[in-house]
Amino acid sequence: MDTLLLANQANKDGMHSNALALTRQCVEAIGVIELGICGHPDAEAALLKWEADTLNPGKLRAWLQANVWPQYGSGLWTEPWFTFMREFAGAVQPYAHYGRNLAQWQLRLHRLHEPNKPDGDIHAIIEMAPRAYDAQKATRITLFHALLTYALGRIWMAAHRDDPEFAALITKMGIALGKSRYLDGHQTNWSQQFWAMVWERGGGTILE
Repeated sequence: MDTLLLANQANKDGMHSNALALTRQCVEAIGVIELGICGHPDAEAALLKWEADTLNPGKLRAWLQANVWPQYGSGLWTEPWFTFMREFAGAVQPYAHYGRNLAQWQLRLHRLHEPNKPDGDIHAIIEMAPRAYDAQKATRITLFHALLTYALGRIWMAAHRDDPEFAALITKMGIALGKSRYLDGHQTNWSQQFWAMVWERGGGTILE
């Protein structure tokens, strides 16, 4: 929760790359939380392995996929839950280290001029500065944080099937998130969801 709160504040302050790096930590923390509440008889043993540094995030997700996730049903759209979580985790993995992809989240895109000719050049005015707040980047990172909340809700829902009111709220939240124009629907191409720059054209978002 502290990491998510820090990520949220960094995002509001225009420190988008920092917010995304923290968001990656939140995705990995979800697996540890899931071990604690999933109710599987071997979850405690797996948690002790994590505590002893013998169960890394990848192995932890593999354990969850084999033992817990099959009962969750579909992900955000119609894809299996393990596909949703695998792609979600894989999409933020590049932001474990500071590199070109993460640095792009620090840039604020002011204007984009498309060419008049098919083979013309695209010209953009981009600001490079500390806390260069970009409204689109901030909105998309907020969406990613909402997906974290949704994932936690689904985990809790699977372990507490006697709470239909909560299940209805989480289901409603998932439907709303799935309709976002910053997501590509059932394709679940998360490698595109987490690109720093996306273009808007004709009222729609171009994920390219």
